[in-house]
Amino acid sequence: MGLSLGLLAIFGGSSLLLGYLIERNQSEQRTQQEQYRRFEIIDAIQRAMAQYRHTGGELNSAIMQKKPDLERQARGAWEDARKEVDVQLIRMASFDSSGAQIIESALQGTPEYSEQVMNAVAAGKQDEAAPLLAELYRRFNLIEESLRSASLRERTLAERSLVEARERAALAIHVAVAMILFGGSAGTLLVLIVVRSIITPLRITTNAIRQVNAGELEIDLPPISGDEFGQMALALRQFRDGAEKLRRLAYQDTLTGLGNRARLREALQTALEHGVGEHTRQVLFYFDLDNFRSVNDRLGHKAGDAYLCEAATRLRRFLPADAELYRYGGDKFIAALEDRIMTANPDLRLRETADCILRGVAEPYRLGNHLLHMSVSIGIAASPEDGVTAEQLISSAEAAGHAAKRSGRNNARFAGGQLTGFLRRQLVLVEEIRRGLERSEFEIFYQPIIDVASHQVIGAEALLRWHHPERGLLLPGEFIQVAEDEGLIGELGGHCLRGAHAQLRRWGERGLPFRLSVNLSARQLQDGKVLQLLSELRDENAAASALIDLELTESVLFDSSEQIRKTLEEIRRLGYHLGMDDFGTGYSSFAYLRRLPIDKIKIDRQFVVDLGTSRQSEAIISAMLALARKLDLEVVAEGVETPGQMRLLLSQGCRLQQGFLYSAALPVAEFERWVVAYVHDAAAAVT
Repeated sequence: MGLSLGLLAIFGGSSLLLGYLIERNQSEQRTQQEQYRRFEIIDAIQRAMAQYRHTGGELNSAIMQKKPDLERQARGAWEDARKEVDVQLIRMASFDSSGAQIIESALQGTPEYSEQVMNAVAAGKQDEAAPLLAELYRRFNLIEESLRSASLRERTLAERSLVEARERAALAIHVAVAMILFGGSAGTLLVLIVVRSIITPLRITTNAIRQVNAGELEIDLPPISGDEFGQMALALRQFRDGAEKLRRLAYQDTLTGLGNRARLREALQTALEHGVGEHTRQVLFYFDLDNFRSVNDRLGHKAGDAYLCEAATRLRRFLPADAELYRYGGDKFIAALEDRIMTANPDLRLRETADCILRGVAEPYRLGNHLLHMSVSIGIAASPEDGVTAEQLISSAEAAGHAAKRSGRNNARFAGGQLTGFLRRQLVLVEEIRRGLERSEFEIFYQPIIDVASHQVIGAEALLRWHHPERGLLLPGEFIQVAEDEGLIGELGGHCLRGAHAQLRRWGERGLPFRLSVNLSARQLQDGKVLQLLSELRDENAAASALIDLELTESVLFDSSEQIRKTLEEIRRLGYHLGMDDFGTGYSSFAYLRRLPIDKIKIDRQFVVDLGTSRQSEAIISAMLALARKLDLEVVAEGVETPGQMRLLLSQGCRLQQGFLYSAALPVAEFERWVVAYVHDAAAAVT
């Protein structure tokens, strides 16, 4: 009787526990599905808003160019994008009505504001355009903040649900263990006979729950049967499938469905570590689409996406069946496969595969009303001769692809032969840069910055030059990119910063209050070491630091991560000023003036060159100056080469200028002599 009661207690309690777990799991599944849906809606709105802003920019450009056909086409795309935004807002309202209402309210009136801005700029009324433009960016920033808040809220809810699920799983384990111990105390032979039939699935189920509680993705699942353990196995399988879905999102390119860069590196490194047979090798094909940028620029991002999907389809069609294709990024793809070495010339088969791909990809492709001609540059690398790690092999294939593109495109190159010579020259240049730093072969030249209205030299831009012992004086374009690629830009940038501080200290001792502009690269900001260097230089001479403007290109500013923003704010707290170089060349330049701590903008030379011949350039420069005055920003125009450009800029209120009209970059001694001569000539002209 006691045994029977004990068994009944065990079975009844187990059934209740399992029923509770099943019900909770189903509830969590529904919650998870709802969260997936919300994340997808938020992501869809973000993409729709990006397309809406992009097509709006194209419409504004068409209006500025005064091309009715292009304007009509751009307006149609813009209206379609707005409709997509409205569709997604309706979906968002199902779970965040207030957020959807905020976004809808912010969007109302944006077409009228945009049209008024363009009309004002076209009419030369920059003072009217500036507040309207600021209101437009305020509304778009409000939309972005609303979407970020919604995404953060949903992420917080998801994390909270996961923590609660783990706590419930842990509690269930403790209850199950307690019940098993209680049943064991009442059992004898009959208990052993009955428990034997359930102990195996119970052990597997308990182990699976422990794995879930530990956050593992690879779960040992119990077999599916018609009893409660079978239902538990089904629930665990659903959990495993959900986790696998999240894993696929982390390793899969959403546009093409291919594995992404992270998946490629992981799979390739695993294959290389496990090794291949004596007569096999790991081979990579690196594909770089030759004309993707022109398609994207001419036909828009939707057409570009369709073009990328078609390229992926063609590559898979003509690759060997055992090859795995990945999207490496942008218009770059990489295929990995194991190749059997069966002949004296194993590269011949790879060459035939590459030729087959080149012919197949080259077939004309019709996209809407356009007939496009697709081509690709291919780089081929094989282990172990071209690399024994994933990074080495990918780098070799990428370098071979670049060589194919430089040699005329629509062809294939192996990571060897002529490419080996190119890589060798690159390595030699890297060593020469290191030796040049050790031997002080790098010198700072100074290009004057003039206050045209007062005829005063207010400072200069510090530009690095290399006195190469064999090739003579080299400009930055001949060595900066290699320094960036090989991680030497920090040393070169540090050399320039130290030299600029030292020169300002010497000028300060002589009573020369010049300012200096020094370029700061994206890599210097990303590695974080620049903060320590600037802090040390500030401690040595705070007065010199206050006279330095650190100029950032828009490639730095487009990285809107919180870390970059904090780094820039810390630099500013150290006493340095921050400027935006090449201003106006990026799509969203104006937006960053509010988001980042910028003190100065430098108008890109491409707008200055067109002064006097392009009304659009004059209108754009006028709008930049009006906005800068509203935001209390200093403005410098670079690339001034003619007196006409100088006078037009000055008439619009741009006093600070630099360019070949005044002087090229000079060594410090020549720069100082030039300053004396310029001041003397300016004084003579006034008298």
